Amino acid sequence: MSEEHGMTAAPNLPLGPLTLDDVTALAAADDQHRFELAEGNLIVMPPGTWRHNEIGGLLFAWLLSHGFRGRINLNSGIQTADDNRSGRIPDLMVTKDPAPRGAVWLEAAALLLAVEVVSPGSERTDRWLKPVEYAEVGIEHFWRVEPDDMVLRFQLVDGAYKEIGREPLDELLAGEVPELG
Repeated sequence: MSEEHGMTAAPNLPLGPLTLDDVTALAAADDQHRFELAEGNLIVMPPGTWRHNEIGGLLFAWLLSHGFRGRINLNSGIQTADDNRSGRIPDLMVTKDPAPRGAVWLEAAALLLAVEVVSPGSERTDRWLKPVEYAEVGIEHFWRVEPDDMVLRFQLVDGAYKEIGREPLDELLAGEVPELG
């Protein structure tokens, strides 16, 4: 891989499955990518697009203005298995209680809401893989923002997400925060 194409050589990674600690160290050395871990396998993602980041920022500001300070964050990690070999980074998350300031990978039990913004290259992951993983670890609410700015809201019912609402992003942002339990 050459530098002229914007690619760099892969870092020295441990042999065998990675842990969330490995990913944390890797992310500290590389601010050009986002990293997730699925069963010890590294997933590398480019930075979000302008639209992707703007939507995350709008939702963050809206939730902040509605009393969620200390409980919301963008692109923070959640552990999605008990074995330290799986972790995802929702585009936005809301915790049940204020999160520790030094936290890198929160336990899924701490989350109330995970939000994903569907972008080119993340469609299947955001629509099919992440909701299943989030449901399996018991995150009560999941929202997905589609490319047409439609926000689909889901709630965990009997171990799976059930759609409970959908509205255009602008309508959602113009109103109060829907009940999160």
